[in-house]
Amino acid sequence: MSKSLETRLLKLEAREEIKEVMANYCHGIDKEDEPLFTDVWEEDAVWELGDPSSAAKNKQEILEKIQMNWKNMFENHHHTLNPVIEIDIGNGTATAVADLKATATNAKGVPLLITATYYDSFSNRTGKWRFTERKLRIHYMTPVLEPWSNKPESRIKG
Repeated sequence: MSKSLETRLLKLEAREEIKEVMANYCHGIDKEDEPLFTDVWEEDAVWELGDPSSAAKNKQEILEKIQMNWKNMFENHHHTLNPVIEIDIGNGTATAVADLKATATNAKGVPLLITATYYDSFSNRTGKWRFTERKLRIHYMTPVLEPWSNKPESRIKG
């Protein structure tokens, strides 16, 4: 296999693995799956949710932050869209920009609609692609009062 073909194949594999990291982040949050959620982070990763001064600066702080989120949000549904991923195979690093559409219900029972952009950095220094940094820039987080309802009888089940 030629060097350029091998590099192209490695980049394609990396892109798919990075997309899976992004998806597992969402699944981990939404399903409150702590092992899945923590596995997407490097030990020294940074997670910034809009406010740089309150960023979590390692895996333990990230775990504490998500546990707080799970206490304050009744439910979450994250959807990552439009990922643009740049990969540096030689250095084992990557960056990505992706949009977020999410719905959530806070502890007071208020349904929320959220849109934001993720700015991500990744590494595969441990042999697996993981976040080294995830920054979130919120465009809006707004209550949705109609026709959304938290009443079970108002929800259509598939």
